[in-house]
Amino acid sequence: MKGIVSKQDGKSRKADIIATELGYLWSSLLQRGVLESHRAIGFCAIGDDEGSNTLAANLALFLGSKNRKIALVEATLRAPVMSNIFQCTGTPGLAEHLSGRATLRDALRPQVAPGVDLVPAGESADPFWGFTSERFRQSVKDLLTDRDLCMVDVPGLNRAPEASLVVRSLDAVILVVEANRHRADVVRRNVAVLRSLGTPFLGAVVNELSHEIPTLVSKLM
Repeated sequence: MKGIVSKQDGKSRKADIIATELGYLWSSLLQRGVLESHRAIGFCAIGDDEGSNTLAANLALFLGSKNRKIALVEATLRAPVMSNIFQCTGTPGLAEHLSGRATLRDALRPQVAPGVDLVPAGESADPFWGFTSERFRQSVKDLLTDRDLCMVDVPGLNRAPEASLVVRSLDAVILVVEANRHRADVVRRNVAVLRSLGTPFLGAVVNELSHEIPTLVSKLM
């Protein structure tokens, strides 16, 4: 799931399929305590471009359309994409807020979609340092004051040293893995790293998983 379902998708088959998969994911998360003990949820990948950002964005859009109030936070300061996805200004954003150059209100883009408020990454000369204080953790708490959930796009575990700091500030984390990209032992090692951080690990989502469709069935589609 590397694409965002836009308004233009409407009731397309693609939108229906993605909505169904998001429904299954949301049902699974509810069984694991989301909305009860887990309200700040991180979506984390092992490397770059594995779809953790688009999964977080799509789930935020899905829940926003179901009358949930969602804060979507882009903590991937090294490779920001959310401002382009939602066609809003990129600065000031989280980076400026963490460095004290902007308030959280300044960094927030209200209602980028129904029910969804966005904090884009902004611009940072030192992506690691801003997460070394308690400011990020407090910002997440502040965002949850009048919202149901805070969904955070976490930097890649193997790409950014600040990833562990972000995860420790959250209630729970989900690992997003692109199918056929990593060996099983690499995935197991990264799951172990996430578990070692002390933040509840809710499971892994396999992205871009394809299934061979029999020719007869494909002709009926």
